Amino acid sequence: MKPKKSICFVANHESTSKVIANEINQYLGDYLEVKRWSLQNLEIPPDCSNCDIYVASSNTALNKIRYLLPKNKKILIADRALNTQNLDKILELSPDTKILIVANSQETVELAMNLLKKVGVDYLDYFPYYPGIDTKNLQEIEIAVTTGLSHLVPPFVEKTIDLGAKGFDLSTYVEIILETDLPKVLINKISQKYIKEIFNLTIRRQHVAQLNNNLKRSLEVMIDTVDEAILAINEQKEIMFINSALEKLLKIEKSSTIGKPLDEVFPQLDISEAFTDSISIVQQIDNNYYVLAANPIKSVEELIQGVIATLKPVGKVREMETKVRRELKKQGNIAKYTFGDIITKSNKLKKITELAKLFAKNELNVLIEGESGTGKELYAQAIHNASARKNEAFVAVNFAALPENLLESELFGYEDGAFTGAKKGGKPGLFEEAHNGTIFLDEIGDGSLEVQKKLLRVLEEREVRRVGGRTLTPINVRVIAATNQNLEKLVEQAGFRSDLFYRLCTLHLGITPLRERKEDILILINYFAQKLCQRNLALDEKVKAFLLNHSWPGNIRELENVVEYMCCIIPESQQATLHDLPLYLTRKQTLKSKNELVSINQSNFD
Repeated sequence: MKPKKSICFVANHESTSKVIANEINQYLGDYLEVKRWSLQNLEIPPDCSNCDIYVASSNTALNKIRYLLPKNKKILIADRALNTQNLDKILELSPDTKILIVANSQETVELAMNLLKKVGVDYLDYFPYYPGIDTKNLQEIEIAVTTGLSHLVPPFVEKTIDLGAKGFDLSTYVEIILETDLPKVLINKISQKYIKEIFNLTIRRQHVAQLNNNLKRSLEVMIDTVDEAILAINEQKEIMFINSALEKLLKIEKSSTIGKPLDEVFPQLDISEAFTDSISIVQQIDNNYYVLAANPIKSVEELIQGVIATLKPVGKVREMETKVRRELKKQGNIAKYTFGDIITKSNKLKKITELAKLFAKNELNVLIEGESGTGKELYAQAIHNASARKNEAFVAVNFAALPENLLESELFGYEDGAFTGAKKGGKPGLFEEAHNGTIFLDEIGDGSLEVQKKLLRVLEEREVRRVGGRTLTPINVRVIAATNQNLEKLVEQAGFRSDLFYRLCTLHLGITPLRERKEDILILINYFAQKLCQRNLALDEKVKAFLLNHSWPGNIRELENVVEYMCCIIPESQQATLHDLPLYLTRKQTLKSKNELVSINQSNFD
C-alpha cells in the first residue's frame, strides 16, 4: 500500500490549529497524514519537520516561521471561509448596528470583515479590534463578533457572537488536492458540502426576512388595536403610519395620508424638536386641544430615524390624573396626622409646632432634624395636611430602609427592561406618584453621594428621568426631608453634598427630644394607654420617678412601646411597679448602679 503523504497546518493559536486540523482530517484523512503546529510554540514540532506540504492560516503566521520550513516543500496560505452555523445571530441584527470584529491581528480582522461582507452581511457597521489597538473610540460598542477567539473580546462588550474558527475555503482544498496528487473526485465531495452550507444559509436568511415581515405585520395590527392615537413619521417628515384610533380621533383616512408630508396633512403639528429630544406639549388642532407626546425613533447606534407621537384629548388626560390620584390614596399615599395629633405641654415643642404651622402655608422645602422616634414624620404629615396640597398625595420614602441598588429606581422609576427583574412596562417612581403633592424623604442622611447628586438635579430642574429612560417628566412636588444625623457635620466630612443641604434646608425645624421635655412623659403615657389599649394606666411613685429620669434614647417611639408592654401585663385594677417595667429598662439601671458602686470603691481604694 502506498504510504500517505503528510500535511502540516500552521496557526497562531492552539484552538484554531486544532479545529482546522480536525476539518482537514474529516475530508482528507484517508489520504493525508494531518499534523498541526500552534505558534504559541515557535519551535517546529519534530513530526512537522519534513511534511510534504505546509498550509499557514495567514501571512502573519507564515512570516513568523518561514525560515524554519524546508526550502523544497510546498507552502500555501489558506483562503478561509466562515463557519455559518452561528451566522443566524448576526443576521438578526438591525442594519447599521455597530459591531466589534475581534481577532488576533489586523490581517485576520480584515479577513473576517471581508468574509462577512461576501456572505451578504454588508449592512452592519464594522469596527476592528485586535491586541494593542486603541479602544478610546470603541467603548460604547456593545456587540462583538469573533471567530473562535472569544478570550480576546474586551471587557466593555456586553454580547459576544462567536462563529467558531474559520475553516478552509473550497479553493484551498482544491490546491491541496492538486499539489498532493490526490483523487480529483475529492473536489466534488468537498464542494457538495460547501454548496449545502450556502444553500442552508440562503434558506435561513429568507426565514429571518419572513420572520421580520411577520413581526412588522403583527406590530402594525397590535398598534392598530390600541386606544391611544399614534402617528409615526420618517426622517423626511413623511407619514409612515397612523393607527385606527388616530383616524377616528381626527376624522381622517389612513389610505390618504401614508407617504405624504406631515405639514401637508397636519399643518398645525410642528414636532421638529422631537428629532433631537422627547417633547410633551399641548397642541391645538382645529378647535380642540390635545396633549402631544413625541419621541425620536433611534437605531441601536442612536441615529435618528424618525419620530413617533401620541395624541390625547386634554379632557381625557385630566380624567386620567384624577383616577391616578384616587388610586394613590387607595395605595396609602395619604397623610393621616395633623397638628391636632401633637400632644405636648412643653413650651419648647409648642414654639416648634407654631413654626411648623407657618411653614405649612408656603411651598418651600423643609428639613426636619431630630433623634430617632421624636415624631419627624408626624410633623411632616401635619405640615402637608395644613398646606394647599392636603388633597393630593403624601408619599414617604425611608432612605435607611431601602438598599442602595433599589433606592434610585424607587425614587425616579424605571423603564421597561431597564434591568434584570424590572416590571414589564416600567414603573413610575415616588416623585411621579407625589406629583402635585408632598414627598417625605426620611433619613436623608443615609443616601449615597450618587443618589444625592441625582436628587439635587430633580430638586433644581423639577423633572425626573426614569432609570433606563430618556424622557424627562416635569413634576410639581413639595419636598420635606428628615434626618437623625448632623448634616452640617456630614457636609464637613464630605459625606453629604453641601449644595443639597442648602437646597433642603430652606425652612429648618428641630424636634426636641423627649428627655428635654419631661413634662410630656406622663401625659403621653395616659394618651398612649387610651389610644392603644383603651384603658387607664396607674403608676406608683417609684415608677413615675424612674420614667421621668430615664434618658429615652428611643424617644416617643420607645415610650409608646413601654406603655403597650405595661398595658399588656398589668390588670386595670393594679398599679404599675418597678417590677412591671420592661427588662431592658431595669437592667440598664442595675448596670448603671453597679458601675457607680465600682467607681466609689475604686475612689476609696485610691
